[in-house]
Amino acid sequence: MKIYLRPITEDDANLIVKWRNSPEVLKHCFNRNQITVESHLKFYKEYIETGKYKQYIVERIEETTGVVVYPIATVYLKDIDKANKRCQLCIFTSDDEEWSTEGQAIAAKQLLEIAFNELGMHKVYSYVFAKYPEEKALLETAGFEVETRLNDEIAGPDGSYEDTYRMAIYNN
Repeated sequence: MKIYLRPITEDDANLIVKWRNSPEVLKHCFNRNQITVESHLKFYKEYIETGKYKQYIVERIEETTGVVVYPIATVYLKDIDKANKRCQLCIFTSDDEEWSTEGQAIAAKQLLEIAFNELGMHKVYSYVFAKYPEEKALLETAGFEVETRLNDEIAGPDGSYEDTYRMAIYNN
């Protein structure tokens, strides 16, 4: 599988809102509130245009021609801390059948290239729910290691609390 990460634009708002509000995506988010085009555009102005976040559309590339076929997901780096040279890596899950574990692993590695080589980060971290071992395994495939398990970290939709892992990788 071949993919390309391109920076998001304001024109991607409808697509990002559609993906972000998908029940499949929401169940993997720490903040499970739905977003609107208006709230996304406000986010875009406050976080993307200021460089606090680097968000990308994952585009599927047709392998024989090398032509971009269509967008399949979005991924991003957030909380970019230039003083301490660290940031958080986030991958949206998606109900697109092309957004497989293979594609997610490729996207994570491409994001790490951006974080380490373009942004000069020393450390990239990510959080995953403990109940999704496949997400933990995906990050391990990209070189992340568990830093800690955070018990009762996130309130679930039913009021119960869920455990998460904080995972990290370093630019050595």
